[in-house]
Amino acid sequence: MAHQFKSPLEAMNESQREWFAMAIISMILADGNVTQAETQSLLQSISFVKNPQVVESLKKYIAYQTVPNLSAFAGWDLQIKNRALMMLDLMRVAIADRDFSPKEREQFHHIGNVLGFPRRKVEELIALGDKAIEDMAQEA
Repeated sequence: MAHQFKSPLEAMNESQREWFAMAIISMILADGNVTQAETQSLLQSISFVKNPQVVESLKKYIAYQTVPNLSAFAGWDLQIKNRALMMLDLMRVAIADRDFSPKEREQFHHIGNVLGFPRRKVEELIALGDKAIEDMAQEA
């Protein structure tokens, strides 16, 4: 599950990186159970967060399997491409297990909303995710 993100992490300030890490956690926890191996991989994936107190807080969300409450993303109001890259990264996280559950879809809609995307655009991304899952099944 260790990811190479397309989102421009280097262009994010610390609070934006923390928000993105919480969004990643929320996508992974949205459909329920997370294994110990997934937890370790998840912690590696969010290693871009440098604040030790925030890292501990993120670990608690994982340990208690509690989906973080996401507020609106601050910044990049005119940089829709960067916000879209975050959505694509979150889609990759969601479908890594070759499933896109109803709860994950609901969480993806919520994240799209707090990132300022119209529902129609989020639905288009979900359709891309469904297509990617189909492609993965055919490759297997």
